[in-house]
Amino acid sequence: MATITVSSLLNSDGHSLLLSRSSLTKLRASSQHHGAHFRRSKREKLIRVALPTSVKKNVGGEDEFHEECQADFCKGWTDGNGMPAQRLVSQFDGLSVAISDRVEMHSILAQQRDNWNRLLHNTITFTSVSAAVASSLNGAATAQGLQLVAIILGTGAAALMTLVSKFQPSQLAEEQRHAARFFKRLGAEVEATLDVDPRLREEASAYWEQSVGTLHALDRAFPLPLTPIVVEKFPKHVCPSQLSGELGLSRPEVEESSQSPSNGWTSSVVEDLKHTANLLHDSDVPEYVNLANNAKIINLILSIVSPLLATAGVALNMASCPSVAAAVTLGSLFAHTLAQALQMGAVYEVYRNCAGYYADVEKSIERVLRLPVHQRQDAGIFLHKTSMLLGRTPGVTPIAGISDKKAGTLF
Repeated sequence: MATITVSSLLNSDGHSLLLSRSSLTKLRASSQHHGAHFRRSKREKLIRVALPTSVKKNVGGEDEFHEECQADFCKGWTDGNGMPAQRLVSQFDGLSVAISDRVEMHSILAQQRDNWNRLLHNTITFTSVSAAVASSLNGAATAQGLQLVAIILGTGAAALMTLVSKFQPSQLAEEQRHAARFFKRLGAEVEATLDVDPRLREEASAYWEQSVGTLHALDRAFPLPLTPIVVEKFPKHVCPSQLSGELGLSRPEVEESSQSPSNGWTSSVVEDLKHTANLLHDSDVPEYVNLANNAKIINLILSIVSPLLATAGVALNMASCPSVAAAVTLGSLFAHTLAQALQMGAVYEVYRNCAGYYADVEKSIERVLRLPVHQRQDAGIFLHKTSMLLGRTPGVTPIAGISDKKAGTLF
């Protein structure tokens, strides 16, 4: 039997993990499972380790081999023979297809709505300039036809500016880009989880429930149609985007036992994660919510000013003040161009999703602490993943020091 070297992410208790040739064949078959539509990652696997079928122990000075039930390690991922549970495999295959489809749809919509934004901006620019020129010519040489042209063009420009202010095409495009990114991240997380040894994963049914909940939460956070379900552009209260399912508050937080658990969940690890979650809740998330609120206010002002000035230009043309109307029309174009250049709708969406990103990390910590210890993902892997999500150096504990004012350093 060949001895298997286990990664430092596993708790070492002095036992040697031994694997038979037939068990190694079963493990390889299990580890090769991937989502149907995800290309195999070229990065190194997080860990490669086999399910032990026997454990070498020293009893009374003699080595003895004790067979252990594989079901003790599989957490619902494998059947009694150590092979992948086919029903679960088919479920995750279907999930990967759904995720891949959503990535494609949101990427297409992001490009489409970005094209809308460019088309509307170019049309408004041309129409406004034409209305201003017609007003100026009407001021130099009074003509009923020029006045009518200026009024029609000015009204069209004002209507288009109102439409842009209502739907915010730049923000719509940014929403879809973020949606595609978050769906890609979900797909990558599922793929990476299925690459890890089953005993290092979270319990199968809990992980399935979390993955499906995240899929549905992203569907609600980033709707595909413009109406009737649409993300509010100027909400009274800015909230972080919801990137995962609701936390089961009915399930209380699990107290850690005094005994050292087999998957690394010690009291020091739990305290580190609780401190990180508190920092995210009290500092990181409120900071980006506040920035999003400021961006919303600026965007709201610019969205009101530009169509208002364009409407005023039309009224001045109707009142036979063509020179002033031309100046006001150019002023409305300047306000619209400024809003277009600053992309405040997109900036608002970026900040709101930054807040949602950190809130999602906080929620993932709270969720895992509510699971029974034996159902959790390996503590070392979870700490590494959390550190990378926050832009911290993996393997350094604690994740955030006592003196740190923020947990995240990514944004």
